[in-house]
Amino acid sequence: MLKYAFISEIKNITPEEYSAVYKNEECYNLVIGSPDMKTTEELVKKLADEGYTLMNFCGAFDGRKIERLEKAAGDKVKMSHVKYFPEELDKLNKLTSLKEFGIIIEGADNLTDLCIKSDSCNLHAYFVKDMEMAKEAAQKLVERGVYFIEMCGWFNKAMTDEIIESIGGAVPVGSAGL
Repeated sequence: MLKYAFISEIKNITPEEYSAVYKNEECYNLVIGSPDMKTTEELVKKLADEGYTLMNFCGAFDGRKIERLEKAAGDKVKMSHVKYFPEELDKLNKLTSLKEFGIIIEGADNLTDLCIKSDSCNLHAYFVKDMEMAKEAAQKLVERGVYFIEMCGWFNKAMTDEIIESIGGAVPVGSAGL
């Protein structure tokens, strides 16, 4: 069974209080927040020890941070972080708030949503089976009022373009698969 984690940097929370799980017969998906790099390093060590083999990180993480986290986890875990096309990054940089955050993760049997709320950030996650579900999830996230969407590493360049097109560029979209 695949054990996967999507880790977001969110101030003023603890991983213990800011997490949700979606699981089925094939995978165990953890969505979790961490307030700072030190806590994230401890978290990835713990998750690696628990058998997680794939981790994606939100766009607040860059290549330098991922290198530190890879050292913390050892060679047991494949890691990547969300990146944005230049035009999507421009849209993201113009946002005045990141309070409503959407993510889309492949690995579900049916379209499934979870929400984690805090004073700092409300994270709206959708788990999907295929691109049609992913487009539906993106549209639902826009309808919910998210300010931006980040997606797991399953979404390559062409798929990310397709999601952006499906929502008419309404909000910035990035992917750990770029």
